Amino acid sequence: MENSLDLFVNNEATGQLAKEKKQFVFNYDQDSFENHFVSLTMPKRLSSYVSHGTLHPLFEMHLPEGYLRSVIQKHFSKLTDTDDFGLLRLLAPSIHGRVSYNRSVPDDSIHDSSVTLSELLHPMDKQLFKELVGRFALKSALSGVQPKVLAQILNKASLSFEEYIVKAWGPEYPELALNEYFCMKAVKHAKIPVPEFYLSDDDALFIMKRFDLNEQPPHPGFEDMCVLQAKHRDDKYSGSYEQVAKTIKLFVSPHHKQFSLVQFFKMIVMNTRLQNGDAHLKNFGLLYDSIEDIRLSPAYDVVSTTCYIKHDIAALTLMGSKKWWGKKYLIDFGVNACQLSMKQANQAYDECIAALKDTAILVETRLNQEVHEDKIAVLSHLLGRMRSDD
Repeated sequence: MENSLDLFVNNEATGQLAKEKKQFVFNYDQDSFENHFVSLTMPKRLSSYVSHGTLHPLFEMHLPEGYLRSVIQKHFSKLTDTDDFGLLRLLAPSIHGRVSYNRSVPDDSIHDSSVTLSELLHPMDKQLFKELVGRFALKSALSGVQPKVLAQILNKASLSFEEYIVKAWGPEYPELALNEYFCMKAVKHAKIPVPEFYLSDDDALFIMKRFDLNEQPPHPGFEDMCVLQAKHRDDKYSGSYEQVAKTIKLFVSPHHKQFSLVQFFKMIVMNTRLQNGDAHLKNFGLLYDSIEDIRLSPAYDVVSTTCYIKHDIAALTLMGSKKWWGKKYLIDFGVNACQLSMKQANQAYDECIAALKDTAILVETRLNQEVHEDKIAVLSHLLGRMRSDD
């Protein structure tokens, strides 16, 4: 049917999503398995899941935003509907992971369009990102407004294909890849789990491996906080970090809960100290292998936004405000919202500060070698944030 899509969980038929006038309806197949739920918020049941006017948050999560959305709409608006459901149908053959919209089958076009990690890290052509968009736009169901594409990378060692998110930047946010690279370095030094990530030699591309795919199914599930809080993408800046902590406590499995809450507290400390005003609901999520094995996902999309917006504020509220809180209040947040002991909160905070100081050494080394004005500005800002005592 033109207005319906079949859904699969790890290649097993699970249900059907249909568009009916101004509403979207999802129904599970009667013979689908209980553990093949499409979302933690949508367990199997006989009655329909109905969303009026907009796609269910889980399906909306699979849609591109910003730059990618505009590229796809520009090329296909004359051929098909490019509203949310139209885009989902257009991208459906390439959306894969735990949830997909068709069974995984070998795609020979991957072999024709793939690149190697070395080609991304050592680009010979300044137009590489534009070429990647041309090759992979219709295989890139990625949220977020930043220019990015999902590239198929040939692993020469295993001769298998892996997926990496490749991000570029425009003149409004100069050297954003360099910004994200050193912020993610700091997060990694704070012993917060992160995906595998790289920076191209020319600083034009930030490259991050997808963390929600295994070499073969079954793949882990991933859902961001918008999905888990039943909010739509336009609501990603509404809510609080306390509510995110509550969502973690509600969904995360008991044996992962303490580690996930410590990890989340450290994420908040790092985002606050780096002044990341884009740490919204879609930039936190949960990863799971089953209903009994749910944990906080690795950290991703960490940048210092005050590098570009001098008086930027936090994306969500903390203690009722979007100000940048200092140590005392962050420790209170760790104890009251994340259920840490005072000792645990202080230890985690100190680990974050140590990580920032260690990363500052790397930033300063790079800064002393730099001559490009925009890069000097970004690196100087990061160095100030990493060494700040506030």
